[in-house]
This record gives sequence, structure tokens and C-alpha cells, in this order.
Amino acid sequence: MNNKQFYQRLQKKLPHWQAEGWLDAGAAKQILNDAISDVNSISDKSHKLSLILGIMGVMLLSAGAISFFAANWQGMSKLFKLGLLFSSMTGAYIAAAWALSGQRYPALGQAFLLLGILLFGNNIMLIAQIYHIDSHYPNGILLWTTGALLVTIVMRSEVALIAACILALLWSGMEILEFDRWHYPWLVFWCVSAFISIRGDFKVAAHIVVISLFLWLLLHYEQLSRGSSGGDIVQLYLLLGLMFFMLAQVISKLMTGIHLINYLARYALIFMLIFLFVLSFPGLDLYPQSFYGLENESFWQSWQIIKPLIMGIILLATGWYFLHAKRVIPVYQWCGLAWLLILMATLFFNFYFYQDFLTGGGETLSVIVINLLIFTLVVGLIFSGLIEHQLFYVNTAFMLFTLTLTSRYFDTFWSLMDRSLFFLVGGLILIIGGYWLEKKRRLLSQRLSHDLEAGVNDAV
Repeated sequence: MNNKQFYQRLQKKLPHWQAEGWLDAGAAKQILNDAISDVNSISDKSHKLSLILGIMGVMLLSAGAISFFAANWQGMSKLFKLGLLFSSMTGAYIAAAWALSGQRYPALGQAFLLLGILLFGNNIMLIAQIYHIDSHYPNGILLWTTGALLVTIVMRSEVALIAACILALLWSGMEILEFDRWHYPWLVFWCVSAFISIRGDFKVAAHIVVISLFLWLLLHYEQLSRGSSGGDIVQLYLLLGLMFFMLAQVISKLMTGIHLINYLARYALIFMLIFLFVLSFPGLDLYPQSFYGLENESFWQSWQIIKPLIMGIILLATGWYFLHAKRVIPVYQWCGLAWLLILMATLFFNFYFYQDFLTGGGETLSVIVINLLIFTLVVGLIFSGLIEHQLFYVNTAFMLFTLTLTSRYFDTFWSLMDRSLFFLVGGLILIIGGYWLEKKRRLLSQRLSHDLEAGVNDAV
């Protein structure tokens, strides 16, 4: 007997048990709620499995269609080619509409929508080949992206939105890498995608939308590297991650329960921590290169103004967050503010006065401060994770601590110890330290889960 049949029989039996006096109405309702939760859980898993199988089938169908066109392309007339292209795409969308109407087969319908989007892109490329259209080729990807976005809006499809996000990043990447340009039009598409994700409450798509933002920033590394050192760009990316994290905190105060904002805060924190970790290594060139001799000298001089501007946005967002706190601000948040100010001061001196400190050990001082900030941040993340019941902060803190400690071991002892002793001691430290860290992480996770369960019980 499956869960659905069990639930149906339970519905028939419960009135009889109530009439016999074995159960009251409240207990019967709780039993039904528990049973329906099991049925919904099985249904969700089945839907996900169907969607995965459907997507795999779509990929095989699209690969087969492309192979068919490639093998028989020369022997077809133009009219037959166009008819075949449009009929196959139209058939995919008709099948999707049939499967989604009345929610007959929702997973299969999403898979057919994806097939229609893939065939639409295939049609764009093949029609351009038929009529020998020679133009700015990323525009073909832009048209493909626009079509996927229209499917998302009309059909309210999360799968279509994910495909549109991937295609938009491909389009922007071509513009940035192949044509060596800043590509701001992508931000318009990103805002539209973020809005659709919020309105549709799409959780998976929200992850993709947020991740695409940080990937888009990384795609501009080549443009940023002109007139700047590697360390200079690292600091800029660190500031951008911190800015998005603080803006997400502010927005979450104004609008609660939005998945995309919560994901933005988490990925921004990871983005910031990656570049903070990179900044902790000694020997990183932090000082910007000379602007003279560049093609657009005035642009690069004005670009340096953006760094203090980003710092200002971070400080304004932090100040707003503290001023609009609805309760007494706890001590750990004041410590977080002090940590932020120290980081801002360190980056400010690295940006504008680093060359003056070269002769006075400024590089060593900066690296020491950054490493101290990392270890204090680890403590702060663990503490705030326990207080705010955020297991993500606890896990992130342990990962950051492990990476930093391991890298500092290699930095410090590689040239001071015998090679065999270095690897033996390092191996023991990693094994024992990994066991200890995992044990502590599990204890903190259990404590956090227990606190959450106790809070739910108190609320009930």
C-alpha cells in the first residue's frame, strides 16, 4: 500500500474512531496533517525525479535533432528546412501547453518548454546559416535569451528562467571576452530575472540569478586589470562582496521572507571571504599601476573614485542597519561594526598609501592585520550563527578557519622545516585537526538544531 492509499483509508477510519471515543477531533486532525505531509514529501520527490528524467530526455531529443539537421542539411530545400524547423519548435510548445494545462503532467510540461527553448536557439543559428546572415553574432544569443525570458513570463516557468539566466550570461560573456568591452546591458536583464524570481517564488532559479551576478563581475577581470595590480582588483572584489552583503541585510529588514535576498547575502559573504582569504597571502602586489600610457586615462582615473564610493555605500548601509534596529543591539554586532571599520581602514591605506609604507614594513603589517581579521571573523561567524540560529554561518566559519590555518602552515614552515618532517607533521595536523573541527562543528550543529526545536515547541 502506498502513502496516498494509506491516507485515503485513514480518512475513512478516523470518523469511526472518533465515534468510538478513541480519538478526539484535535488528535484526528493532527494525525491527518502528519499523514498528508508524508504524501506531499513523496509527491515532491517524484516530481523532481520526473523533471530530471524529462530534462535528460530533452537533451537527447535536442542532440538528435541537431544530428539529424547536420546529416541531412545539404539535401533539403529552403522551404522544407524552414517548415521542419518551425514545426518541431511549435510541436514542443504545444506539447508543453497540453502537459501543463490543468497540471496534467507538470514535470513533463517543463521539460517540453526547455525543449522548445533549445530548438528556438537551434532555429536562430540555422536560419542565419540558410540566409547567410553575417552580423554581430552575440545578437543571436541575445535573441535566444529574449525568447527564453518571454517563455518564462508567459508560462511562469522556473526551468525557462534558469535557461534564460544561463543564456544571458553566455551572451554577456561573449560581449566581454570576445569583444573586450564593459557590458552593462546585462544588468537590465538581471533585474528583470530577479523580479520574476521574487514574484514567482522560484528557489532554484533564485540561486542561479544570484550566482550569475558574481560570475558576471568576475568576467570583467580583464577590463579591471588594466591600470591595476592583481591585489588592487582583489580588494575591489572584496568590497563588492561586502557591499552586496550589507545591502542584502538592509533589504531583508524592509522585506522579509524573500529567498533571493537571503541567497544574495549568503553568496555575497562567500564571495567576500574568498577575496579576503586571497588578500591574506604575503607578496601580493596591492598598489595600482601607473595610469599614463593607457588609451583612456581619464576613465581609469575616475574608476579609482568608485572604490571610496563603494566604501561609502557599505558604511551607509551599516549605519542604516544599526539605526533601524528594533531592539537593543547585542555586543557581538558592535564587535562586527568594529571589525568592519578596521577592514575599511586597512583597505583604504592599501588603496591610497600603500607605496608610502613599502619601506616601513607596510606590506607585512597589512598581511598581519588581514589574517587577524580572518581569525576574529571566524569567531564572530560562529557566535552570530549560534545566536541567530544560522547553521550556514557556523559551517562557513569552520571552512574558512580550516583553509586559513592550512595555508598559513604551508607559508610559515615550508622553508623552515625538513621536507619529510614538514609533510609528516602536516599530515598529522590535518588528520587530528580535521577530526577535532568536525566534532566541534557537529556539536554546534546539534546545539543549534536543539535550540531551533525548543523555539518551535515554545511557540506551539
